[in-house]
Amino acid sequence: MMTSAIPTTTTPAEMLAKLRAQLPAALPTTMSATATPGNDLYEAYLFGLILEAAKIAGYTVEIRDSTKPAKQLHLRRSPGRIYSIGAPGRLYTHALLKVGNRPPLEVHTGVKFVGRSKVLHEADVLVIPQKDADRSRAAAVDPHSKSAFLIIEAKYWTKAVKLGTGREFLGLRRDSSAKAQVFVCTIAKASAIALLAGSPGVEYDDGVLPNRAVEESLRYFVHRLLRDYRDRQ
Repeated sequence: MMTSAIPTTTTPAEMLAKLRAQLPAALPTTMSATATPGNDLYEAYLFGLILEAAKIAGYTVEIRDSTKPAKQLHLRRSPGRIYSIGAPGRLYTHALLKVGNRPPLEVHTGVKFVGRSKVLHEADVLVIPQKDADRSRAAAVDPHSKSAFLIIEAKYWTKAVKLGTGREFLGLRRDSSAKAQVFVCTIAKASAIALLAGSPGVEYDDGVLPNRAVEESLRYFVHRLLRDYRDRQ
């Protein structure tokens, strides 16, 4: 069943509020509900959903730049490289997820990765082990998809995602060896959803916006991934 939803004039503020709810109270952000483009706020909102899922699974969450705790949240916008640290005073930030003795994970927005074909793709949201992110930063190279824990392809659209966009995601998925990859959008045509639903092993959610039931569906999917990672021996 399609659950698509069209963003409204209040959606940017709702997305930003959802993100801020997952950040330390005193941590400022460089984002604004009025000045930041909706697609960038959407990636930030999904970033916040991952933090929420991680906390539910017992992870601690830190906001960091490339070397230390961050003084503000400044997420990358597309396109970006994981080894580009940003300008002084505006360093790019990511989330660091820690649990037990498991290797820490990093959460980024708007970074490129290398697919099986050696072609560069962009991850709207990327979850990757810290050791692999450190390796990419040290060598100034883009991470390979085989290192990725989770890649999210996000479409913040007011017009429905068409069949061709669904096909593009399937092509991207075939070129990626990430542990998990999911297609997330606000609104989609029935043909696009039918294509994704009929493709074995494909994860997707349409209608993902604040305070909607599908938001919980995506959060639960991420929570299960993080829970299984936490419990792995």
